[in-house]
Amino acid sequence: MRVILAYVVVFFLSLPVLAHETYSGKVVDAGTQEPLEMATILAESFPYGTETNVLGFFSLTADTILQALIVSYLGYETQRVVLDPTKRFVLIELQPTSFQLDRVTVSELPDPLTSLVRLDTRLRGVNSSQEVLRSVPGLVIAQHAGGGKAEQIFLRGFDIDHGTDISIQVDGLPVNMVSHAHGQGYADLHFLIPELIQRVEFGKGPYYADRGNFTTAGFVEFTTPDLLEQEMVKVETGRFNTRRILAMNGLLGEKAREKGQFAK
Repeated sequence: MRVILAYVVVFFLSLPVLAHETYSGKVVDAGTQEPLEMATILAESFPYGTETNVLGFFSLTADTILQALIVSYLGYETQRVVLDPTKRFVLIELQPTSFQLDRVTVSELPDPLTSLVRLDTRLRGVNSSQEVLRSVPGLVIAQHAGGGKAEQIFLRGFDIDHGTDISIQVDGLPVNMVSHAHGQGYADLHFLIPELIQRVEFGKGPYYADRGNFTTAGFVEFTTPDLLEQEMVKVETGRFNTRRILAMNGLLGEKAREKGQFAK
């Protein structure tokens, strides 16, 4: 029994012991000695981190011995602080640095639905540019009072009439305008050749003041290419004795194409 107990003691003594090291300190402005709240403290080469409190103090616990800390704060130079193994408290003084606002770029995260719409536009054939509007999530169109008229548009159940509450543009040019007499903002897209639609951008909700007067419910923007990827001749026929012929040809030649000059 004593032999078994001795083996158990030796076994537990041979197990590695997890060392929990705690590092604490304070981050201040090097000039004024004012504490810096919410400064970022990261362990170099290890996935540990924390931030300072309202008084500039921080405490970082790790299960290994840290060699250095990376301390950063907006408007101050990022500093690498080498830790002294004999000290558990460190005073970190950050130096202010110039902050150029013209170097700050604010951008929106790309909408994943936009990528799906681009893929859908290229793979699924459409008979008219009006049908491309259906690719916008939550947007529904319906025809009334005969063909050839701008479709009735619904976005998230909101009746937009013929474009009264949605901004529609092609290559930056507005399709619906305030001066339109029929349902102010009459968005007739039948002039747009669907084969030339390269990209469809959209946004939903009244959050786009830069898009013009009609963004009560959202906006849709069509982009056509500056250069044709390939020339095309297409002949189509359909019900009610309808026919459609399309021809796209580069009129200016290869030299003009190399200069970025092309006619559609």
